[in-house]
Amino acid sequence: MNNYIQEVAKYGNVSKAAEFLGISQPALSAHIKKTEEQFGIVIFDRTVKPMALTEAGKLYVDYLNQQNNLHRTFQEQLSDLNDLKSGKLILGGASFFNVSYFPKAIAEFSNRFPSIEIKVVDGSVPEVTRMAVDHELDLFIAPSWDMDEQCNYERMATEKIFLCVPEQFSINEELKKFRIPHETVLQGKTDSWIQKREDKARPDFRKFKDEKFIMLGENQHIGSIMAELFKRYGITPKSSISVTQTMTSLGLTISGAGISLITEGSLKSGNLKEFPALYLIDEDLGQRDMYLAYARNKYLSRAAKEFIKIFKEVI
Repeated sequence: MNNYIQEVAKYGNVSKAAEFLGISQPALSAHIKKTEEQFGIVIFDRTVKPMALTEAGKLYVDYLNQQNNLHRTFQEQLSDLNDLKSGKLILGGASFFNVSYFPKAIAEFSNRFPSIEIKVVDGSVPEVTRMAVDHELDLFIAPSWDMDEQCNYERMATEKIFLCVPEQFSINEELKKFRIPHETVLQGKTDSWIQKREDKARPDFRKFKDEKFIMLGENQHIGSIMAELFKRYGITPKSSISVTQTMTSLGLTISGAGISLITEGSLKSGNLKEFPALYLIDEDLGQRDMYLAYARNKYLSRAAKEFIKIFKEVI
Protein backbone atom coordinates (compact mmCIF):
# COMPACT_ATOMS: atom_id res chain seq x y z
CA MET A 1 0.00 0.00 0.00
CA ASN A 2 3.05 2.27 -0.01
CA ASN A 3 2.23 3.49 -3.50
CA TYR A 4 -1.10 4.86 -2.28
CA ILE A 5 0.58 7.90 -0.73
CA GLN A 6 2.79 8.31 -3.79
CA GLU A 7 -0.19 8.36 -6.14
CA VAL A 8 -2.00 10.97 -4.05
CA ALA A 9 1.18 13.07 -4.16
CA LYS A 10 1.32 12.64 -7.93
CA TYR A 11 -2.31 13.65 -8.55
CA GLY A 12 -2.65 16.18 -5.72
CA ASN A 13 -6.20 14.89 -5.35
CA VAL A 14 -7.54 11.96 -3.31
CA SER A 15 -10.49 11.18 -5.59
CA LYS A 16 -8.36 11.06 -8.75
CA ALA A 17 -5.73 8.91 -7.05
CA ALA A 18 -8.44 6.57 -5.72
CA GLU A 19 -9.91 6.22 -9.22
CA PHE A 20 -6.48 5.38 -10.63
CA LEU A 21 -5.77 2.88 -7.84
CA GLY A 22 -9.21 1.26 -8.13
CA ILE A 23 -10.22 1.81 -4.51
CA SER A 24 -12.82 3.99 -2.82
CA GLN A 25 -12.04 7.55 -1.80
CA PRO A 26 -12.97 6.92 1.88
CA ALA A 27 -10.61 3.90 2.00
CA LEU A 28 -7.75 5.96 0.60
CA SER A 29 -8.45 8.86 2.97
CA ALA A 30 -8.48 6.40 5.88
CA HIS A 31 -5.11 5.00 4.78
CA ILE A 32 -3.59 8.49 4.67
CA LYS A 33 -4.95 9.30 8.13
CA LYS A 34 -3.68 6.00 9.58
CA THR A 35 -0.20 6.61 8.14
CA GLU A 36 -0.11 10.17 9.52
CA GLU A 37 -1.12 8.91 12.97
CA GLN A 38 1.45 6.10 12.82
CA PHE A 39 4.34 8.54 12.28
CA GLY A 40 2.87 11.54 14.08
CA ILE A 41 3.10 13.77 11.00
CA VAL A 42 0.89 15.60 8.52
CA ILE A 43 1.69 14.33 5.01
CA PHE A 44 -0.52 16.61 2.92
CA ASP A 45 -1.40 20.29 3.13
CA ARG A 46 -5.15 20.13 2.50
CA THR A 47 -5.62 23.91 2.53
CA VAL A 48 -4.31 24.28 -1.04
CA LYS A 49 -5.50 22.86 -4.34
CA PRO A 50 -4.08 20.66 -5.64
CA MET A 51 -3.04 19.12 -2.32
CA ALA A 52 0.66 19.59 -1.67
CA LEU A 53 3.15 17.59 0.37
CA THR A 54 4.30 19.09 3.64
CA GLU A 55 8.02 19.01 4.44
CA ALA A 56 7.40 15.84 6.47
CA GLY A 57 5.37 14.47 3.59
CA LYS A 58 8.24 15.06 1.17
CA LEU A 59 10.59 13.16 3.49
CA TYR A 60 8.11 10.28 3.72
CA VAL A 61 7.54 10.03 -0.05
CA ASP A 62 11.31 10.18 -0.62
CA TYR A 63 11.66 7.32 1.86
CA LEU A 64 9.01 5.31 -0.01
CA ASN A 65 10.75 5.92 -3.32
CA GLN A 66 14.08 4.75 -1.93
CA GLN A 67 12.41 1.71 -0.38
CA ASN A 68 10.75 0.77 -3.67
CA ASN A 69 13.97 1.30 -5.62
CA LEU A 70 15.94 -0.86 -3.20
CA HIS A 71 13.34 -3.64 -3.41
CA ARG A 72 13.31 -3.50 -7.21
CA THR A 73 17.13 -3.59 -7.40
CA PHE A 74 17.15 -6.59 -5.03
CA GLN A 75 14.68 -8.44 -7.28
CA GLU A 76 16.69 -7.61 -10.40
CA GLN A 77 19.94 -8.80 -8.85
CA LEU A 78 18.26 -12.06 -7.79
CA SER A 79 17.01 -12.47 -11.35
CA ASP A 80 20.53 -11.95 -12.66
CA LEU A 81 21.89 -14.59 -10.27
CA ASN A 82 19.06 -16.92 -11.30
CA ASP A 83 20.18 -16.74 -14.96
CA LEU A 84 17.04 -14.81 -16.01
CA LYS A 85 14.70 -17.64 -14.98
CA SER A 86 12.53 -14.99 -13.34
CA GLY A 87 12.19 -11.24 -13.34
CA LYS A 88 10.44 -8.31 -14.97
CA LEU A 89 11.35 -5.80 -17.65
CA ILE A 90 9.40 -2.55 -18.04
CA LEU A 91 9.72 -0.67 -21.33
CA GLY A 92 8.27 2.71 -22.21
CA GLY A 93 7.79 5.21 -25.00
CA ALA A 94 5.30 7.19 -27.00
CA SER A 95 2.69 4.81 -28.42
CA PHE A 96 3.89 5.18 -32.02
CA PHE A 97 7.50 4.58 -30.93
CA ASN A 98 6.39 1.42 -29.13
CA VAL A 99 4.45 0.17 -32.13
CA SER A 100 7.19 1.08 -34.60
CA TYR A 101 10.28 -0.21 -32.79
CA PHE A 102 9.54 -2.64 -29.98
CA PRO A 103 7.51 -5.57 -31.44
CA LYS A 104 10.32 -7.52 -33.16
CA ALA A 105 12.74 -7.00 -30.27
CA ILE A 106 10.14 -8.01 -27.68
CA ALA A 107 9.22 -11.13 -29.67
CA GLU A 108 12.87 -12.18 -29.93
CA PHE A 109 13.57 -11.40 -26.28
CA SER A 110 10.54 -13.43 -25.19
CA ASN A 111 11.72 -16.37 -27.26
CA ARG A 112 15.16 -16.31 -25.63
CA PHE A 113 14.03 -15.46 -22.08
CA PRO A 114 10.45 -16.72 -21.72
CA SER A 115 10.47 -16.45 -17.92
CA ILE A 116 10.95 -12.67 -17.91
CA GLU A 117 7.70 -10.76 -17.61
CA ILE A 118 7.53 -7.76 -19.97
CA LYS A 119 5.40 -4.67 -19.51
CA VAL A 120 5.16 -1.87 -22.09
CA VAL A 121 4.07 1.59 -20.95
CA ASP A 122 2.66 4.18 -23.37
CA GLY A 123 3.34 7.81 -22.54
CA SER A 124 4.81 11.02 -23.85
CA VAL A 125 8.61 11.31 -23.88
CA PRO A 126 8.59 13.60 -20.78
CA GLU A 127 6.32 11.12 -18.96
CA VAL A 128 8.43 8.03 -19.63
CA THR A 129 11.62 9.98 -18.91
CA ARG A 130 10.25 10.90 -15.48
CA MET A 131 9.23 7.28 -14.90
CA ALA A 132 12.75 6.12 -15.74
CA VAL A 133 14.34 8.67 -13.43
CA ASP A 134 11.90 7.57 -10.68
CA HIS A 135 12.87 3.92 -11.34
CA GLU A 136 9.37 3.03 -12.52
CA LEU A 137 10.65 1.56 -15.79
CA ASP A 138 13.89 0.10 -17.10
CA LEU A 139 14.29 1.32 -20.67
CA PHE A 140 12.50 3.83 -22.87
CA ILE A 141 12.74 4.82 -26.49
CA ALA A 142 13.26 8.47 -27.36
CA PRO A 143 14.31 10.70 -30.26
CA SER A 144 17.30 13.05 -30.33
CA TRP A 145 15.25 15.82 -28.80
CA ASP A 146 14.90 17.17 -25.29
CA MET A 147 17.34 14.69 -23.72
CA ASP A 148 17.52 14.52 -19.93
CA GLU A 149 20.95 14.71 -18.28
CA GLN A 150 19.79 12.19 -15.66
CA CYS A 151 19.63 9.47 -18.34
CA ASN A 152 22.04 7.58 -20.56
CA TYR A 153 21.15 7.36 -24.26
CA GLU A 154 22.32 4.63 -26.65
CA ARG A 155 21.74 5.41 -30.33
CA MET A 156 19.85 2.63 -32.10
CA ALA A 157 18.85 3.98 -35.50
CA THR A 158 18.44 7.02 -37.72
CA GLU A 159 15.12 7.50 -39.45
CA LYS A 160 13.85 9.95 -42.03
CA ILE A 161 10.83 12.20 -41.66
CA PHE A 162 8.57 12.71 -44.67
CA LEU A 163 5.97 15.23 -45.67
CA CYS A 164 2.72 13.37 -46.35
CA VAL A 165 0.21 14.89 -48.75
CA PRO A 166 -3.25 13.45 -49.46
CA GLU A 167 -3.51 11.74 -52.83
CA GLN A 168 -6.55 13.91 -53.57
CA PHE A 169 -4.60 17.19 -53.42
CA SER A 170 -4.02 18.63 -56.89
CA ILE A 171 -0.57 19.96 -55.91
CA ASN A 172 0.75 16.40 -56.31
CA GLU A 173 0.51 16.75 -60.08
CA GLU A 174 2.66 19.88 -60.02
CA LEU A 175 5.24 18.26 -57.76
CA LYS A 176 5.23 14.72 -59.15
CA LYS A 177 8.95 14.84 -60.01
CA PHE A 178 9.71 15.23 -56.26
CA ARG A 179 7.42 12.43 -55.12
CA ILE A 180 9.12 9.43 -53.50
CA PRO A 181 7.58 6.02 -54.32
CA HIS A 182 6.39 4.48 -51.08
CA GLU A 183 8.07 1.20 -52.09
CA THR A 184 11.39 3.05 -52.00
CA VAL A 185 10.73 4.11 -48.41
CA LEU A 186 9.54 0.69 -47.26
CA GLN A 187 12.62 -0.98 -48.75
CA GLY A 188 14.97 1.51 -47.07
CA LYS A 189 16.31 2.84 -50.38
CA THR A 190 15.53 6.53 -49.90
CA ASP A 191 19.20 7.56 -49.80
CA SER A 192 19.86 5.90 -53.17
CA TRP A 193 16.79 7.64 -54.59
CA ILE A 194 18.05 11.02 -53.34
CA GLN A 195 21.48 10.54 -54.92
CA LYS A 196 19.91 9.93 -58.32
CA ARG A 197 17.58 12.93 -58.10
CA GLU A 198 20.28 15.57 -57.53
CA ASP A 199 18.48 18.96 -57.32
CA LYS A 200 15.03 17.42 -57.77
CA ALA A 201 14.89 15.62 -54.43
CA ARG A 202 13.07 18.24 -52.33
CA PRO A 203 10.19 20.53 -53.31
CA ASP A 204 10.04 24.13 -52.07
CA PHE A 205 7.96 23.96 -48.89
CA ARG A 206 6.35 27.29 -49.82
CA LYS A 207 4.42 25.40 -52.48
CA PHE A 208 2.19 24.06 -49.71
CA LYS A 209 1.31 27.43 -48.14
CA ASP A 210 -2.36 27.33 -49.22
CA GLU A 211 -2.99 23.73 -48.20
CA LYS A 212 -4.62 22.27 -45.08
CA PHE A 213 -2.38 20.77 -42.39
CA ILE A 214 -2.66 18.22 -39.59
CA MET A 215 -0.84 19.59 -36.55
CA LEU A 216 0.83 17.97 -33.55
CA GLY A 217 1.76 20.00 -30.47
CA GLU A 218 5.11 21.82 -30.44
CA ASN A 219 5.96 19.87 -27.26
CA GLN A 220 6.16 16.80 -29.53
CA HIS A 221 9.17 16.30 -31.75
CA ILE A 222 7.24 16.01 -35.02
CA GLY A 223 5.11 19.00 -34.03
CA SER A 224 8.20 21.09 -33.36
CA ILE A 225 9.58 20.22 -36.81
CA MET A 226 6.39 21.33 -38.53
CA ALA A 227 6.44 24.57 -36.52
CA GLU A 228 10.05 25.19 -37.61
CA LEU A 229 9.11 24.65 -41.27
CA PHE A 230 6.34 27.23 -40.97
CA LYS A 231 8.71 29.68 -39.30
CA ARG A 232 11.54 29.08 -41.76
CA TYR A 233 9.34 29.67 -44.82
CA GLY A 234 7.10 32.37 -43.37
CA ILE A 235 3.92 30.31 -43.63
CA THR A 236 0.80 30.68 -41.51
CA PRO A 237 -1.53 27.72 -42.15
CA LYS A 238 -4.93 28.87 -43.37
CA SER A 239 -6.59 25.73 -42.06
CA SER A 240 -5.40 23.03 -39.67
CA ILE A 241 -6.57 20.12 -37.53
CA SER A 242 -4.87 19.43 -34.20
CA VAL A 243 -4.17 15.87 -33.01
CA THR A 244 -2.06 14.27 -30.28
CA GLN A 245 -0.78 11.13 -32.04
CA THR A 246 1.37 10.80 -35.17
CA MET A 247 -0.53 7.76 -36.46
CA THR A 248 -3.78 9.72 -36.14
CA SER A 249 -2.31 12.46 -38.31
CA LEU A 250 -1.27 9.86 -40.90
CA GLY A 251 -4.76 8.37 -40.96
CA LEU A 252 -6.28 11.80 -41.47
CA THR A 253 -3.84 12.54 -44.29
CA ILE A 254 -4.70 9.29 -46.04
CA SER A 255 -8.39 10.18 -45.75
CA GLY A 256 -7.72 13.56 -47.39
CA ALA A 257 -8.01 15.88 -44.38
CA GLY A 258 -4.62 17.60 -44.67
CA ILE A 259 -0.83 17.45 -44.87
CA SER A 260 1.19 15.90 -42.04
CA LEU A 261 4.68 14.71 -41.16
CA ILE A 262 5.41 11.02 -40.60
CA THR A 263 8.50 9.03 -39.70
CA GLU A 264 10.09 6.25 -41.71
CA GLY A 265 9.55 3.80 -38.85
CA SER A 266 5.83 4.53 -38.68
CA LEU A 267 5.42 3.95 -42.41
CA LYS A 268 7.32 0.66 -42.27
CA SER A 269 5.46 -0.71 -39.27
CA GLY A 270 1.99 0.65 -40.02
CA ASN A 271 0.82 -2.24 -42.25
CA LEU A 272 -0.77 0.37 -44.49
CA LYS A 273 -3.05 -0.54 -47.38
CA GLU A 274 -3.07 3.03 -48.68
CA PHE A 275 -0.28 5.58 -48.82
CA PRO A 276 -0.22 9.38 -49.15
CA ALA A 277 2.13 11.17 -51.52
CA LEU A 278 5.55 11.34 -49.84
CA TYR A 279 8.06 14.19 -50.12
CA LEU A 280 11.36 15.11 -48.48
CA ILE A 281 11.70 18.17 -46.26
CA ASP A 282 14.84 20.19 -45.44
CA GLU A 283 17.75 17.85 -44.79
CA ASP A 284 18.55 19.24 -41.33
CA LEU A 285 14.94 18.70 -40.21
CA GLY A 286 14.17 15.57 -42.19
CA GLN A 287 15.84 12.93 -40.05
CA ARG A 288 16.37 12.05 -36.42
CA ASP A 289 18.31 9.60 -34.30
CA MET A 290 16.41 7.17 -32.10
CA TYR A 291 17.75 6.01 -28.73
CA LEU A 292 17.16 3.47 -26.01
CA ALA A 293 17.58 5.30 -22.72
CA TYR A 294 17.73 4.50 -19.03
CA ALA A 295 18.31 6.36 -15.76
CA ARG A 296 21.96 6.94 -14.84
CA ASN A 297 21.41 6.17 -11.16
CA LYS A 298 19.44 2.94 -11.65
CA TYR A 299 20.82 -0.58 -11.53
CA LEU A 300 20.75 -1.87 -15.11
CA SER A 301 19.64 -5.48 -14.87
CA ARG A 302 20.95 -8.25 -17.06
CA ALA A 303 17.47 -8.47 -18.61
CA ALA A 304 17.73 -4.82 -19.66
CA LYS A 305 21.25 -5.36 -21.04
CA GLU A 306 20.10 -8.40 -23.02
CA PHE A 307 17.15 -6.45 -24.41
CA ILE A 308 19.49 -3.67 -25.59
CA LYS A 309 21.62 -6.27 -27.41
CA ILE A 310 18.58 -7.82 -29.07
CA PHE A 311 17.16 -4.43 -30.00
CA LYS A 312 20.40 -3.57 -31.78
CA GLU A 313 20.27 -6.88 -33.66
CA VAL A 314 16.71 -6.54 -34.96
CA ILE A 315 16.68 -2.80 -35.64
